[in-house]
Amino acid sequence: MRELRFLFQEPGMLEAVASDPLESEEGAECMGYSESGIPDFMVDRDAQTRQPYAWMCYNFDKSYPSVIWGLRQFMSDELFNVPQANLTAVPLHVAFSWAYYHFILEDGALLPSRKLVIEVDPTDYTRLVLAHSLAMAS
Repeated sequence: MRELRFLFQEPGMLEAVASDPLESEEGAECMGYSESGIPDFMVDRDAQTRQPYAWMCYNFDKSYPSVIWGLRQFMSDELFNVPQANLTAVPLHVAFSWAYYHFILEDGALLPSRKLVIEVDPTDYTRLVLAHSLAMAS
């Protein structure tokens, strides 16, 4: 199972890079970022296998809801380990939800309160940050 590593740069750019922990990353040839079909979300693919290798979002702090639904809809066929988050075997939308919670919401410190409009499991990052997005929109 591939591992996903997140890199965040202010104000809201997020990049995720997948790697196989059993293989060397040296010599990996990629195609360069291109449109993914999800607004504000780019994908880079391995030149030989055409498998997604990296993902980038320039305004993740603003485009999270559309990115997460796009990932659920179009890129949910592979599971990843995310050592940064102690997550194992999760789809991309869960990994990116953790990234939003960790980087944008500063591990929940920026949530307006722990009691949101709807009750959610605090370990379900997707529902937690979507609930926050809904609360901010109203």
